[in-house]
Amino acid sequence: MKLPMSRHAFYSMTGTFTILSILGQVSTSIYSPFFYDLAIMYSSHVRVIEKSVAIFLIAFSISQLLSGFICDYVNKQSFLLYGLLVFMAGTAMVTLADKESTFLIGRIIQGLGGGVGVSVSRGLSRQLFNEKQLNISLSITNIAFAIAPAIAPLVGTLIGGCFGVSAIFYFVLMMGLMALLLLFSVGSTINQYTSPNSANVLSDTLALIKNSIVNIVSVGVASGLLYGVVFCFITIAPSMVMQQFELSKTMFSIYSLFATLCFVVGSLTNIRLAAIATITKFKLSSIFILGLSLLFCLVTIGTGDAELVAILIYCYIAFFFIGIAMPCSVTMILGFSKTSAGFLAALTGFFHLTGAAAGAYFVTLFTAGPTLSFSVTTMALSMGSVVICVFIRK
Repeated sequence: MKLPMSRHAFYSMTGTFTILSILGQVSTSIYSPFFYDLAIMYSSHVRVIEKSVAIFLIAFSISQLLSGFICDYVNKQSFLLYGLLVFMAGTAMVTLADKESTFLIGRIIQGLGGGVGVSVSRGLSRQLFNEKQLNISLSITNIAFAIAPAIAPLVGTLIGGCFGVSAIFYFVLMMGLMALLLLFSVGSTINQYTSPNSANVLSDTLALIKNSIVNIVSVGVASGLLYGVVFCFITIAPSMVMQQFELSKTMFSIYSLFATLCFVVGSLTNIRLAAIATITKFKLSSIFILGLSLLFCLVTIGTGDAELVAILIYCYIAFFFIGIAMPCSVTMILGFSKTSAGFLAALTGFFHLTGAAAGAYFVTLFTAGPTLSFSVTTMALSMGSVVICVFIRK
């Protein structure tokens, strides 16, 4: 008979899983203020460095999807270890890169390893914790998801400004090493409380696919497109804000922090709106974001560009509604099945990150100015989300 899990064991595992989950986000956001510095370092164009965000997200989303499928059938702790080692190998390649091709390949390897941490840690959390503990653990992880991309650029600015751009990637490597040590430290506890994998996972998953795949895909794609708006901003913001308005890296990091705070406020507002149906909150948020995007696009086209205040107002309000929509979409997808939660969690991450990769990539394809590229891309993404919402059923 298993003994009740101690408070220390619970928070130790939650902290480990949280760090494993946010490594990918940190590794992407932390060097965003230095896109131009990296382009100069590799004698490349800033558009190539911007695309490193998209290729990382593609690898990250594929890894998250596949690892979610696999983790129900293998030892999850060992799987986490291998994924972390792959991430660290990619980080080492990025750190030591002397040309753009090595840098981009390293980012792909980082993505392949980082995606494992998200899906498998969620699967382990589901297996290890009771319902109350799971809710607390996932809430802590979600808060870290929101805060990490905002804090990372500021941390990167401080490290890069004091020690050089390469030091940023050494810092990420140290985070990976810390996660590795934490994983070893909770290994015995994980073994003690881990239950055997269910023998019915495959049949339950196949039944779920047969009966609900259209609804699952609809929710996933609609929410992924909204997540793409976030990564449009992350990708193009250095050009749109720093270059155009000649702001310092510190001010850019502060503006990014405010954007994330708006996302957090939106998530907290979603909790306060518990009386409203989840699907209703999601659809209304998508509609509000589309209306806002259309207005911002018209202002940008009509004036030939947009002032910094207009850009920030659009981003902050959009991030607020995305903060409402994203937890709604996760709740909707996970609500389709209890026994296939790992599979559904993997799909959730895959759709969100695929949408993020699409937003990060499409915004770099335009030859127009960065603000116009941003406004057109975000309008297209939000419009796609609203159209797909039509096909979502309760």
